Amino acid sequence: MKKILISFLLISGSFALISCGGGSDSSSNASSSAEVIFEQVEDSEKLYSLDDFIAIGYKKGKAVKEDKLMNGMVNAYWGFWKVPYKDWSGKDMIDYELRFYASHSDAVSIGENSADLRTGENAQIRKKSTDDPKAVHPIGADWPELLKEARECQGDGGHHTGACIIPKYADYKIFGNVIILGQGADLEESHKNINLMVDGLKGVITE
Repeated sequence: MKKILISFLLISGSFALISCGGGSDSSSNASSSAEVIFEQVEDSEKLYSLDDFIAIGYKKGKAVKEDKLMNGMVNAYWGFWKVPYKDWSGKDMIDYELRFYASHSDAVSIGENSADLRTGENAQIRKKSTDDPKAVHPIGADWPELLKEARECQGDGGHHTGACIIPKYADYKIFGNVIILGQGADLEESHKNINLMVDGLKGVITE
């Protein structure tokens, strides 16, 4: 189980040097900070469905067939959503996997462990386990669906390199009855992308 509450302190700017004999003026410090809070498990009075995500611009790319869902799942989808910023490459469409349950308690008790296994630097995103000592992420996934969508490729050749075994989702959030897996190269980026989507569901406008 990952931490329930993780906070990052992002510090920008520079700190003025203070001489030993001189006085200091707090206004001379050119530092600024912004605290970003990520709450991994958050209940909601509302039971969410895919329609709520589509209403804020989520584009469904793939749906899991009913007979392929994990026990306790109501629906599961992979898709993408436009975030209000662009990364270093100019990309502003972020991948998200959504796992729906009948209730918040079901999402936590049934879905949390599997979400843990699908996310992070040690994510289990291989179709089958391998004994190859040089293999990256050698343990097979606990659920075979949406595996291709949970991986990214490495190298200039893209999918042709054969190195498409990099975890796409750094982390997840259980929000009400849905588990949101958010794309991100690291926890900070994933948390930011998930927070933006949750804000959208709450009606918070982010510029």
